[in-house]
Amino acid sequence: MVGGFEKNSMDVIDVYVASSRYTERLRNCFLDNFYKASFYWLMRVRCKEGVLSVKVEPGVRFHVSSVEPGEKRVDPITIFVRRRLGNARIKDVKQLGWERVLRVNLERGGVVYGIIVELLPRGVAIVVDDEDKVLFTTRLLELRDRVVKTGVKYQPPPLRGVSPKAQNLADILLAYDSLVKGIAKGWGLPGYIAEEIIYRAGLFEGKNAEPAKIARVDLSRLAEEYARLVVEAESGRGYLVYYTEGAGPALFTSFRPRVIAEEYGWSVRELDFDTAVDTFFSFYEKSIARRMVERKLAEKKGEVEAAIKGILERVRSFQAELEEYKKALNAIYENYGFVEHALLCSQEARRTRGWDSIPRLCDGVKAYQPDKGLIQLRAGDVEFWLDIRLGLTGNIVELRKKISELEKKIKSAVEKKKSLEEELEKIEWSTIEESRIVIRPREWYERYHWLITTSGLLAIGGRDAGQNEVIYRKYLEDADIFLHADIHGAPIVVLKTHGREASERDILEAAYLTACYSKAWKAGFASIDVFWARGDQVSKTPPSGEYLSKGSFMVYGRRNYVTIPLELSLGLEKVESSVYGTYYRVIVGPEELVRERSVGYVVLKPGDKPVENVASEIYDKLVKSRAREFITVGEITSQIPGPSTIVKIVQKEG
Repeated sequence: MVGGFEKNSMDVIDVYVASSRYTERLRNCFLDNFYKASFYWLMRVRCKEGVLSVKVEPGVRFHVSSVEPGEKRVDPITIFVRRRLGNARIKDVKQLGWERVLRVNLERGGVVYGIIVELLPRGVAIVVDDEDKVLFTTRLLELRDRVVKTGVKYQPPPLRGVSPKAQNLADILLAYDSLVKGIAKGWGLPGYIAEEIIYRAGLFEGKNAEPAKIARVDLSRLAEEYARLVVEAESGRGYLVYYTEGAGPALFTSFRPRVIAEEYGWSVRELDFDTAVDTFFSFYEKSIARRMVERKLAEKKGEVEAAIKGILERVRSFQAELEEYKKALNAIYENYGFVEHALLCSQEARRTRGWDSIPRLCDGVKAYQPDKGLIQLRAGDVEFWLDIRLGLTGNIVELRKKISELEKKIKSAVEKKKSLEEELEKIEWSTIEESRIVIRPREWYERYHWLITTSGLLAIGGRDAGQNEVIYRKYLEDADIFLHADIHGAPIVVLKTHGREASERDILEAAYLTACYSKAWKAGFASIDVFWARGDQVSKTPPSGEYLSKGSFMVYGRRNYVTIPLELSLGLEKVESSVYGTYYRVIVGPEELVRERSVGYVVLKPGDKPVENVASEIYDKLVKSRAREFITVGEITSQIPGPSTIVKIVQKEG
């Protein structure tokens, strides 16, 4: 916490803004899927603008995000939501009271459901039916003021926040000994909002003054500034606050934080609300992910260190035992006649007079163990045990055997220790490397095959028949360019012109997507023809009496053809973002296009090397040294059309 301000979750004004913005943005979208990420949930919603990702973390946040999680899996609530709410239509997003609680209302099959997300500390996510009966909760709550469990009607948490429309705002302040406490505790607002209201009301120097000693007109002005602040937040702007240059944002607000900029002198960056929220929580995710990795590495390090300690203790024990056996063997060799006589004497005494007679009759024998057949003999200054059931030669063989076994154990333990020390060194390096975890934004079009042409036009292509359908229905407009390789099963590609005239070069560059990601690549073709037409020439309506399968289209009128060589460049693009900083992503296209935009690239042609092997080689050559925190082998794999040969590798500085 710096300057007394700390933000760990969305505040009540953020929630108010989110409910308004997301009702507008998500209304009539469909719940496409639901996942569990590492420490939050991810809703995929299918909207007219494309598929959106909504991150849901009880006690912390609910927002649309362009940053993909590193992992997605299922858990009990994801299974439940998919089964009960899959493909449900979103009706609206509501704030429950003036509190940090959001309710997403959905409709499926004429039945209304609600997903309630409590953003208060120790909050939960809950699914309710149209009567508010709890169908599922992420955690059972049995508190003094409410119970949240399956089958019971949902009860919201006790109201803590006070709406800016409340009539008694000034009176509430009188119960506290300072203005800041009155606004923070009485109105239920965080400290940075409390100070902002006081600053705007012109009372900042007296922020710690007792409200009872402040003029009523000034207290009323505080209430007025509170209302104005909320109205300003409705504009949809967002602000990131930076305490330290080069570090991530310390907090975000949905209003211009004047007190932070003007009084404290910290840096403020203005964005839109969605970007500000997503950026703040992207750095928050990075921080949490780093702590999780560091904790796991610390646990692993502790386990390895404990294993090394155990090995050292065993080695010391083995070495001490080895030393005793070696001393015994040396003593036998140095006192061979004496030892042999004592052993023969002991054998005879045991046979004729019993074990108890041995120490009395046999010189050097100090003790015996009848149950093990052993005698303890002292030769010189060394004491050791011998087996009287064996001759002296047999005892020497046994001692040599034990020495050999211990030497092997020590060697094996030392080798294991060395291996663990190498593992420990890797863990320590991993701790350094994992601290570089970076989260990068992903644009909506990155779920498709895509490229941006030399003149800046976006081309997107389907990865399967389903995506072909989506691209046709959602993104193809009359003035766009529709492209398709002249082979069955090729992806459709749409070149978005936004009313501009696409150049021949734009069309040729876009054509590489449908050509290279067609079946022609796997078939080993050297080139393939691609046709293109305007968007208004393409239809899903077949000629009378005919049928179009999923992903198929009719093109009416003239088709224009270009021949595309099956040669695809895959490059590493360095992106400088004023919001997210520097990050890298994979781009594809013809070599001339990729060369100009990448810091390194490879050129692929159809070949016989498996996709996974090609991806691993590209990762090692291009990504590993500079961008491994941004790009995975799997991401590269998804960009390779099929079995390939790398015909060129180009590394550039930067």
